[in-house]
Order: sequence, then C-alpha cells, then structure tokens
Amino acid sequence: MLPDAPRFTIVAATDAYLEVTHASWESIQGKGLFEVFTGEGASRQAIGVESFNVSLQHVVHHKQTHQTAEIRYDILDPSTGNLQERIWKVINQPVLNEHGDLRYILNTVEDITQAVQLVEVTKANRYLQDIINGFTEPLQVLQPVIKDGKIIDFRFKLVNQAYASYAKATPDQLHGRLVGDVFPGYVDTVSFTNPVETYETGEPLTFEIHYDKDGLDLYNRMTTYKLDEEVVIHFTDFTRERQLQRQLESKVDELERSNANLQQFAYVASHDLQEPLRKIRSFGDLLYEQYGTYVPDTGQDLLQRMQSAANRMQTLIRALLDYSRITTQQPIRQPVSLSIVVQTVLSELDMIIEQTNALVEMHELPTVQGDASQLGQLFQNLLTNALKFRQLGIQPHLVIDGYQMTEQELPSLVRPAQCAAVYHVVTVRDNGIGFDPKYSERIFQMFQRLHGKSQYEGTGIGLAICQQVATSHGGAITAQSQPGKGTTFALYLPCVD
Repeated sequence: MLPDAPRFTIVAATDAYLEVTHASWESIQGKGLFEVFTGEGASRQAIGVESFNVSLQHVVHHKQTHQTAEIRYDILDPSTGNLQERIWKVINQPVLNEHGDLRYILNTVEDITQAVQLVEVTKANRYLQDIINGFTEPLQVLQPVIKDGKIIDFRFKLVNQAYASYAKATPDQLHGRLVGDVFPGYVDTVSFTNPVETYETGEPLTFEIHYDKDGLDLYNRMTTYKLDEEVVIHFTDFTRERQLQRQLESKVDELERSNANLQQFAYVASHDLQEPLRKIRSFGDLLYEQYGTYVPDTGQDLLQRMQSAANRMQTLIRALLDYSRITTQQPIRQPVSLSIVVQTVLSELDMIIEQTNALVEMHELPTVQGDASQLGQLFQNLLTNALKFRQLGIQPHLVIDGYQMTEQELPSLVRPAQCAAVYHVVTVRDNGIGFDPKYSERIFQMFQRLHGKSQYEGTGIGLAICQQVATSHGGAITAQSQPGKGTTFALYLPCVD
C-alpha cells in the first residue's frame, strides 16, 4: 500500500493475502485500506482497528516495522454465508527507496485464529492436547518464574509436539519443567528477553531469531503475546527455507563471479584485439600505397576485401567494448534531462538527417535519474536504426515522445528491473521498413540481425546495448512493429523522487 495517510491506498496484494481476508483483487484495487475493511458497506466489524491505524502511522513517521495487537474480525465466509470471527496478526513494514524515503508499506496479515483458539480451549480442556499436537508449527505457553520481583526463567505450561521435538521429548515430558533446564542457552537470547518484555508490558512482539545453542541450528519467527498471567509463543520455523536461501545465494554469488570473469575476459580480449587489427590495417594501407600499381586487379580486390573485413572487425570490437563497459560499470546516478540528451544525439546525426531529408518531431521529455553517457548511447542506437532502416522513396519521419504510466498500467509483458509506483515512458516511433512482430524480443539479443550485411551495415549489438542500459537504470525496453508500417521502441524508466 502507499503511505498516503490516512487513506493508505492498496496497490498490490498476494493471493495468500486475498485468501486470508476473503477479498478479491477487483474489490480492493486502488481503494483505501480502511475503506475496504471497515468502511461503509463492508458488512464487517473489527476490534483493534484503532491500533491498526496507530501502527501504520508509526511506520509513516518512524520508518520502522510495527506490529498491531491482535485484531478480532467478524468476516463473511463466502462458502457458508455466515459471519465468522477471525483473529489476525498484522505486521506493517516500511519499504524504502535507495535514498531512505518511504515508498510503500508492506502489510502482512497472518490468520492466527486456530493457534489462539487452540490455546484458549486447551486451558480449559486438557484432552485437547492431541489437537494442538496436530498443529504443525511449534507452540508453547509459559508461566513466569519470579524471584525478588524479577523474572528469572519460565516454566512450560503447555507445548505441542512440534515444539517438544526440539528437545527430543514429548509434551508431557516437558510439562512443568523450567525452560532453562531444557535449553540452558536460551537465557542469553531474545527468546527469553522478549517473552519477559511481553509479560511485563502486555505488548505482543514478533521477531526473528537464529538459535544456534544447545546443539540446535534453527531459524524461527516468533510471536509472543500475553494471555492472563502467561505468555503464549507461536513459532514459524523457516530453517529449511533459510538453508535453501543460503544455497541459492551461494549459486548466485558463483554465477555473478562467473559473469564478472566473462565480462572481464570480453573486455580484455576485445581491447587486446585492437592492436593487431591496427597493424593489419596499417600494413594493408602501406601495401596498397607502395605496391598497388604492381598488383594485378584480382590482388587489389583481395586487398580491399581484407581492409573491409578489418574495418568491420574493428567496428565489432568497439561495439563489444561498449557493451562490456555498460555491463561492468554501474551508471552514475544524477538528474539527466532526456530532452538535452536527445537533442545532443540529433545534432551528432544532423548530416544523415540532412542526407535522408528526415523529419524529426521531438516532444517534451522528462528528467530522470541516471547516466547521461549511457542514455545518450541508447538514443544514439535507436535513432540511428530508425534512419538506417527507412523505406525507399518515403521521407523518414521520426517522433520522440514522453509521458508517465502507473505500475498498474504497464503492459503485461513489460517487467522493469526496479519496482516503482510510476514510470517515465519515452517512445521513438518511425515509419521505416519494420519487422515481423515474432522477432520483437529476439532483436535485443547479442549479434541478432534480421537483414543481411549486404543490405544494412551493423554489428547486431546496438539493441543489446539499449536493453542493458535500460536494465541498469531499473527499467525496460520493448519494440512493436509491423512489416512496412514502421517500428515503435518504448523505454520505461522508474520515477525516482
């Protein structure tokens, strides 16, 4: 949701969130949070809404994660048509941009109805122990042990089998024992100090802990809340997920190192190849100048072909160097006027514009955060292509335009590298030869050419550079075209305050 207090507009929701709240995306999209769940026509009643609002305001003002007290909610069950009480644990987390500004609030809702109700029922009915043992996530109810007015330990009042398995025991074997006797190391961790705080203040807490004591290696998200004179602790064990995350991070690091090595190799190889190429061209020029008159026509033709091939290879190497620089260097982030960038590119292309009698229309373009050099290279490639792939006998007509688009309005196939509420969109449209739409993604790949070298010069790297620049700026680039009807390139860049 957006931090636009007091409305708190909903901009996205997961399927799990919709399932917990019994809502549909169509019914909540673009609406205020309280308008949806407690406003007129919601047909629901909630206890704890004020604490929810206080929690959101806390996130807005302090940019810190905050949890509400439990919210009891009468919600309409669509499967039965009846109102059912649900108990939610609500956590509000800030999502900051690279400057530390609050961009969104991540509202997480966990349905703890089952856990709370099981605890309440178990207190009155011991035989329901079998039921809570079926609860897959660890659960415990602790009684404080107080000495000289200070909590020195807790005693197990109730645990389920999922928790007892940590101690390789059964719930009955733990009942009544001191936690410190079973897990001596816990007194030095937040798994002891936070339950103490909850008991003394009455405030629920949610926190993550890596418990690597007493022969255990666990990752848990723990929630503590006070119930009468006891502390209830609910665990979400994500040890397996963290292990998989570590494996994934290791693979990502390995892949990044491999990519870095490949990029460095491409840069060094391309750079070192230029010296022998320069010698080939220089020796070829000397050979032609000094001995050209003694070489038969066929020999002169071979010399010209050799020089032409050397020129093409040098052009390709320079393009590879450009691509390598973009992939290995982070863009310089500063305000860049795209109007100035495009005007500079057009002035560099003024000769070919004049030769082709091209008509260029440029509308007002935005100022973005980025690297002027890289963005200039992007528009240089786009505009050069538009002039190169013109239709014979038709005056080239280029239109460069800019506007804004919200995240919800993005086409389904556009996936920018950085999430944002609003994006700048810059389009470059021409009336050239166009291409078959089935190649709209292929053209951004390295060395992809839709036309032979004899028809149009080029390296097949220009559009790959455009895509890399767009990605490094947190955006995306697309192409739409039809044969004989021109092409429109669209560049999407996130709006950054």
